[in-house]
Amino acid sequence: MDTVSLTAEERALVVNAEWLYLKNNVLQKVMALMGQLHQALEVHPATKQFPFPGQTLQTGGKISKGERYKELPYIILDYPRFFTRDNIFAFRTMFWWGHYFIATLHLAGEEKERYSDAIASAWQQLAVHQFQIYLQEDPWHHDLENGNYKLISAIPVLEFKQLIARRPFIKLAKPYSFEEWGKIIPEVVRDYALLLQVLVNSD
Repeated sequence: MDTVSLTAEERALVVNAEWLYLKNNVLQKVMALMGQLHQALEVHPATKQFPFPGQTLQTGGKISKGERYKELPYIILDYPRFFTRDNIFAFRTMFWWGHYFIATLHLAGEEKERYSDAIASAWQQLAVHQFQIYLQEDPWHHDLENGNYKLISAIPVLEFKQLIARRPFIKLAKPYSFEEWGKIIPEVVRDYALLLQVLVNSD
């Protein structure tokens, strides 16, 4: 099998550098957008009022990037972020080339136990706002593909509560279309504040 010959489409790309310049410009703009999102999350009143675990806010945000999440470029902002071997409290916003932005609340260990009841009781609120819940056993898939997530509105309340109860972690997520590029920051911030409000109701 010939594995080194180029197809016509590949030949057209290899002689044209312009698309790579455009790609790099897009990624630079996404990095800047993530920096602005970090600032917006940091100064939001909900961030200052919420009882985050440990030194969560002191660690600040982390922006990471790569070329091959399922073979496509990605950029991730983790803020707020708290990761230990057993416990996680993280809000992650990910840009995935060719697909969407996705914001995810990830709770595990003690943080999952602390907020499970509040999340289970918020089925209606989460469903109305089009949040999705993670279904897989491995918590480290970040996208909506292959049945990783399901709309909470499509899950009966009892099944939703059972799903939360039987897992050592919870991941709630929401995608944002590239067509709404200019609204990404306010929409993610709005949903972040809504999720924190849901958790506060655990008290």
